[in-house]
Amino acid sequence: MHEIATGTLVKHRSLGIGKVVAVEASALHVFFPESATRYAAKLRWPAVSPFLTREGFEPNTWLEGLTSFSMDATAGRYALAANFISQDEALALFLESYPQGFLDPAYLGNGGVKKERASRWRAASAEWTEAFGEGKGDRLLADGEFKDLTRKALRVAAHVTKIPGVVDQEVLEEALEPGDATTDFFGALFGYLSVPSPARARFEKLCAASNALGAPPDVAWPLATLFPFLAVPTRQIVLVPRSTTGAASRLGCDLQFQPTPNWATYVRLRELSARLLEKLQATGARDFIDVESFLHATSARRPAVASHRTKAAAPSASAGKAKVRRAAAPKAAARRKS
Repeated sequence: MHEIATGTLVKHRSLGIGKVVAVEASALHVFFPESATRYAAKLRWPAVSPFLTREGFEPNTWLEGLTSFSMDATAGRYALAANFISQDEALALFLESYPQGFLDPAYLGNGGVKKERASRWRAASAEWTEAFGEGKGDRLLADGEFKDLTRKALRVAAHVTKIPGVVDQEVLEEALEPGDATTDFFGALFGYLSVPSPARARFEKLCAASNALGAPPDVAWPLATLFPFLAVPTRQIVLVPRSTTGAASRLGCDLQFQPTPNWATYVRLRELSARLLEKLQATGARDFIDVESFLHATSARRPAVASHRTKAAAPSASAGKAKVRRAAAPKAAARRKS
């Protein structure tokens, strides 16, 4: 244990498995999930060395994926976001709304407008397959049928442009007006989709072509990632800035988000989405459409009661009762006077 680095997983003799989130000359900051707090423990180094090991335990991809630690100036310790919840807690909240998980009728689109997110994504994906599947899109591109490409792409997007945070239909229509920028965008899009897995060079080319469309900066990410996501939701992801980053932060993942689409953020979201899909498959999740819907629900929902992770910072029961007695005293005195 002479060499240890940030990001290393360790096992403490009494605190269990943890992740090193910061290394100082005389201290290690280690997050232990079993401690039921969002704060990392500050351990004296190297005095704690005999109590730690890096062997003898199973890999923990969830713990490895926790990256959004920052120094809490008040506590003097590294901590996750104040509204942090684990994947298990997020799933429990999701199941409160959809008891049958991703097979629940309300989730599948039989409820109100707010519960149609997944069904809208799937309708758009089916429309994409009908319009561009089996090489149809490549043939239209090769034949220079850009007007037809644009018309069909807008018809695909119409299923989801009403989803908050994606991109308005009018904005998309303006961005895809005929011209060299639109031609380059479709070329980059189908070039990106021509390989089985995301490649950095092709992704960055697509981002550059997307930026050249001149759409508002707040739709840069949806514009770059929407159509690939609808084309292959088993492999591609979409980033809806507000809900995606909000959920990632709650789940302890730092996406290193920047308003301009970039490979580093994209890869971090892919890694988080892959871990979530593996976790959610037991409740019926099929692809990244379900993961996106889960992230949206996680960013929107708040626990009905305070999380157990905040109990350490809460006032004691006796202090709470004393506070209630003090607050009630003036009222009681007023009643006696009357």
